[in-house]
Amino acid sequence: MLRPQVRQTDRLLVTQRLVRSVSAGRVLELGAGDHSFAASSGVPRENWVCADMAPPCDVLCDFGAENALLPFDNDIFDLVICTEVLEHLLWPQRVLSEIHRVLGATGRLLVSVPNCASLSYRIAWMVGHIPSCAACGNLPTELGNTAYPTGDGGYRGGHVIDFTLSRLSALLTYSGFQATSWHGSGIIWHRQLLPHWLVPPNLASNLICLAEKRVD
Repeated sequence: MLRPQVRQTDRLLVTQRLVRSVSAGRVLELGAGDHSFAASSGVPRENWVCADMAPPCDVLCDFGAENALLPFDNDIFDLVICTEVLEHLLWPQRVLSEIHRVLGATGRLLVSVPNCASLSYRIAWMVGHIPSCAACGNLPTELGNTAYPTGDGGYRGGHVIDFTLSRLSALLTYSGFQATSWHGSGIIWHRQLLPHWLVPPNLASNLICLAEKRVD
């Protein structure tokens, strides 16, 4: 697939800071083809596995399948990073179930998604515009901005789910996780407009969450 360039914004800065805050011996990063946090993590590269639906990556996985499986043993990772992936999946609960399986008992999940209730989204909807990161299936890029050209004239991977903080929280709970901290990316509209420390997570352009396995 032909991948867009990832902007250097507070989404990356906040995520990098959270990755470094977790004491992790072995890390799995899903969807790392756009941007990997390995180089800035402090974790040796041999302990870091990048999995994605297309190269470049260490392991190819089809996250979009209804019966998606991660080809790893149970309880072997200390941290799983899943940034800007779930909104592309028809069955994100399946991937989260697999993440739950491969995480150790004290493992952590770091996940981020676009926030359809962000301040910028609310303004766009109010004036009659569909925000650029809103769900649009696999429409051509001139009709929707979130699908990847496949190189053969087709499109794949458009956003199919819009998330809010409450929906992501409910999905994590459904999948056996408990959020331990919520963060935001500030307001991003083609560039960083407001910094992350000025905007509460529920109004930020991206929701960023650290979670752990729920103890019932």
